[in-house]
Amino acid sequence: MERSAVVAKTVASLKREAERVVDLVVDRIVAEIPSYAAVPRDRLRPGVAANVHDGIGFLVDGERSPVTADAAAVGADRAERGIPVEDVMHAYRIGVRTVWERFAREARRNDADPGEILMLAERVWAWADGVMVRAAREHRRVDLETALDAQQRRGAFIRALLSGTLDRAGLHLQAAAFGLNADREYVPFRARGGTDARAIVTALVPYFPHTSPPVTLVDGDVAGLLARRPGPKVPDDVVVGIGPSVRPADAVSAFGRASRALDTAARFRLSGVYDLADLGLRSSVVSEDEIGTLLYERYLAPLQDLPDIERTVVTYLSGGMHVEDAARALFIHPNTLRNRLRRFEELTGADLRDHATLAELWWALAYQSLGE
Repeated sequence: MERSAVVAKTVASLKREAERVVDLVVDRIVAEIPSYAAVPRDRLRPGVAANVHDGIGFLVDGERSPVTADAAAVGADRAERGIPVEDVMHAYRIGVRTVWERFAREARRNDADPGEILMLAERVWAWADGVMVRAAREHRRVDLETALDAQQRRGAFIRALLSGTLDRAGLHLQAAAFGLNADREYVPFRARGGTDARAIVTALVPYFPHTSPPVTLVDGDVAGLLARRPGPKVPDDVVVGIGPSVRPADAVSAFGRASRALDTAARFRLSGVYDLADLGLRSSVVSEDEIGTLLYERYLAPLQDLPDIERTVVTYLSGGMHVEDAARALFIHPNTLRNRLRRFEELTGADLRDHATLAELWWALAYQSLGE
């Protein structure tokens, strides 16, 4: 599309005052968009100037769309400064609107053809869309890289904190950088489940100290710090081990207890939230494999070919050692139940009236359940 003499004259006038237009655009951006107030003017102006001159260049030759690398550089710079992409697009629209207002006012003064001006306006905004898409794409790329980098650094910090490899001299500064207060207490946790890590984190969101969860992966488990003990309701296939509430500097030992609680609960195929106190002797059953083997061989191995006797003993113990109740549960006569219990004592040398024997028998049954 060839430019008329009137439009060419108008563009020439606009080129002469381009630097004043740049200053006007900068003033408007700073006044209208709060996030730009912190950007030094000497960093803001070059990007604005490049786009203003490109816009004027397009008015000179509308068939050419000079979408330069400046748009990408501006998008990247604004992302690095934490300016939202919506504000970046707003700033571009202010620039395009300001340039067009000055051009249209001068064109009317010169009695330019309205049809030509309307067609040119459509082309200008189409060009501006291309510039803004380029800037937005680069902004989002930098945003994503920044987020990933922050996530990786936060994960490395949490792993070092929980493993004890963190430089304690700089703990306060490092903790503050990731939104943690080195002087307050947090609950170390370790979680595992059939669902993915993101679902576990989502389930624990109400218990994190802030919106950027201090979590990481430790040997495939989700681990980190919570503001408080989580409630018992987690997805059915998820188990969470927690340690005592401690300051970040003391997290290593507490996280060790959380890991032990998780391993114990997982071995017993439990779901929910547990600390070591919740699990009682189960953690010892898991860790003391030799004792479990000895007790199994003493109390349960002799019953391998006598499933009725083992089932009777288990029902009797789990029902509070009430003969009548256990007999009803097994649909047998109480005397039959007493005979089976007596047979068990003869085979194993156990005394079901002795508390130590009962504790050992419980241990043997718990140990057996780990292998089922």
